[in-house]
Amino acid sequence: MTDVWSNWSGWVKAWPKELAAPSTEEEVAEVLKTAVAPVRVAGRGHSFTPLVETGGTIMTMWALRGVVDHDERAQTARIKAGTTIRDLGPELFERGLALVNQGDIDRQALAGAVGTGTHGTGGTLGSVSAAVEGFRLAIANGDILTCNRNENADVFDAGRVSFGSLGVMTEITMKCRPVYALEETGGRMPIEEALSRAPELRDSERHFEFFWFPFADQALVKFLKETDKEPRPRRRRPDDEMAASDKTMMWACEAARYLPFLRGPIQKYLTSASGSRYSGGAAEGEGKEKGKVRWSHDAFPSDRNVRFNEMEYAVPAGKGPDCIREVGEHMRKCGINFLFPLEFRYVAADDAWLSPFYNRDSVTISVHQYHKQSYRELFAGVEDIFRRYEGRPHWGKLHTLGAADFETLYPRWGDFQNVRQRLDPTGKFLNAHLKRIFGVS
Repeated sequence: MTDVWSNWSGWVKAWPKELAAPSTEEEVAEVLKTAVAPVRVAGRGHSFTPLVETGGTIMTMWALRGVVDHDERAQTARIKAGTTIRDLGPELFERGLALVNQGDIDRQALAGAVGTGTHGTGGTLGSVSAAVEGFRLAIANGDILTCNRNENADVFDAGRVSFGSLGVMTEITMKCRPVYALEETGGRMPIEEALSRAPELRDSERHFEFFWFPFADQALVKFLKETDKEPRPRRRRPDDEMAASDKTMMWACEAARYLPFLRGPIQKYLTSASGSRYSGGAAEGEGKEKGKVRWSHDAFPSDRNVRFNEMEYAVPAGKGPDCIREVGEHMRKCGINFLFPLEFRYVAADDAWLSPFYNRDSVTISVHQYHKQSYRELFAGVEDIFRRYEGRPHWGKLHTLGAADFETLYPRWGDFQNVRQRLDPTGKFLNAHLKRIFGVS
């Protein structure tokens, strides 16, 4: 292959020998029998770790898209693995269903979101992976396994968060719920008030999160609550079509990159200028109504077109406020140039063996760096703090941990390794990144 594969931020690239684009489950199985290893599956490139990097075979799942069928009584849907979350929302809506929860980016393929433990926010709500009822998995020898709590249960427990290390998901059954509308509210709040009230706000709202520029003394607090109000349609922007807010953020990033002494004043300005976005202010061209009410699949996502690299760790829920307070203090004092805000979200515990939320209610804290700036020094200092707070990294976001670390962090690490070695004894799915994670020489 002569063309380079790149992830969304542009920092991860690959030059595979082969590119496979199967359109059926049967074709996936046939490819796996003869593909040049390592075989890695590319979704939409929204992972920042080198999960897809390979000199062997990159398999794209873009042709495996759409809802196969649904069960209205059980409120489940069988979905082809390459379906993006953005496309899934309207398809489920036509069937009277919606995802229980989702994150604020919806460009990912469903299999990629499930495989990395992608999540939204909500004290009683789990990640996308927690809503998986079952899946079909093509393994290294081309066999297809049906996995759920009753059939291949150990593969189900291991595979819900397995970042393509066990095989290739071809179809996923998701627990859904009847369609519902959400109203966005919020606004600016002093950061210390947001931190001290975080448990209260978690428990009183279906969805609570905040964004905090560390040089600002206020946070941008956002709530989504269910409502019976009439939802308004939303125009979704095509990829790379920038809104005025994107253009402002791009200008700010470029200004701070060349004039780093401005990063503090710019962060304070962006906090004050962004307040209407988080108090239900109308989007461009939508009038002056103060509440934004949307169907859930339109309410959750934000169109983000200013590219970045990201690190995110999940820490025990009770330690979240202290952890982000310390991270913010470090970022102010370290002297490293940065502009993006920190993000703070709650996620409920689940039972997937390698989920960052395994048996633990958590707070996730995300750190971003503009894609034209090096992230390594900034992230290294922050990661030291996360590790002291018993943090577990998001599998699709940057970290430096290896097998010895994960053996300590995950009680079922050994069980996962046993399943992986049984399904893929020759390491067909292991690139250099995964070999380091699993301690394979």
